[in-house]
Amino acid sequence: MRYNIKNVIDNISFFNGFTSVEKVKKGYSPDDKYIVLEGRNKYLLRISDYTYYQKREAEYKLLQELEEREIQSQRPILFGNIERDNICYMVIEFMEGTPAVEAFNNCSSNIQHQIGIQAGKELYKIHQIEAPLHIPIWKESQRKKFNYYLNEYKNGHFRHEQDKRIISFIEENMELLGDRTNTLLHDDFHLEHIILSGDRFKGIIDFNGHDYGDPYHDFYNLALFSRRISIPYCIGQIEGYFSGQPDDYFWKVYSLYAAMNIFSTIVWTTMHDPASFEDALERIEIILEDHDNFERIKPKWYKS
Repeated sequence: MRYNIKNVIDNISFFNGFTSVEKVKKGYSPDDKYIVLEGRNKYLLRISDYTYYQKREAEYKLLQELEEREIQSQRPILFGNIERDNICYMVIEFMEGTPAVEAFNNCSSNIQHQIGIQAGKELYKIHQIEAPLHIPIWKESQRKKFNYYLNEYKNGHFRHEQDKRIISFIEENMELLGDRTNTLLHDDFHLEHIILSGDRFKGIIDFNGHDYGDPYHDFYNLALFSRRISIPYCIGQIEGYFSGQPDDYFWKVYSLYAAMNIFSTIVWTTMHDPASFEDALERIEIILEDHDNFERIKPKWYKS
């Protein structure tokens, strides 16, 4: 994308009188993101190539629906495009606070558990939004996705010593996905996207990767990321979501997704972030240990 950020902001009448602009450098999104300060108000400006127009417009409308349903997320302000720069833009509320992954360094286990409960309740509300009718059958899309990552894994150079056992477990349990419903998914629900104000839950950010599918799929990041950071949080997220304890069927599906994401993690990290490959392997080993190489369905860390 080629544009002048000052000219872009000058074309957005909402920013009449802005005082500063700061580019946000972290993240894997193809968008450019800026924090725009206007007096005491702070906003997030996301700039996308115009080829993403329909996708970004759909995301903006989703944020409007989240607001209508009183789901704690970023408030949408404005969506538009600038033809001469071949870009579209979205202005949303900047959610002040600290990502839970950082804030938990100063939070007790009890607070982490309470944050998990609140996050689980919000996740449940997210999953009450039904998928559009054109969304494909979940089992078929997951089978296709798994086959892609498995083929990429087999074509790569790395081999995990437990890969045959993991593949066997997946194949034995794929039928569990046959009756799963399609709902809205955050699809990247983890502690980096949960914002705290002090030691209080404030909201959930970053719906730009949202998808539609089995609501239980939004729990895979517990196994892959959150469990290593805070077990109390993970337990709380599950209890908040289910308003108590989940049944055995949940744990079967949960463990299936944990296994399937081992291969996608290896492939994705190799392709997009090879510098973190050793860290990815450490996270995979934690999953295998938690599930005794998938001889165990419920992970060892879960205690009601």
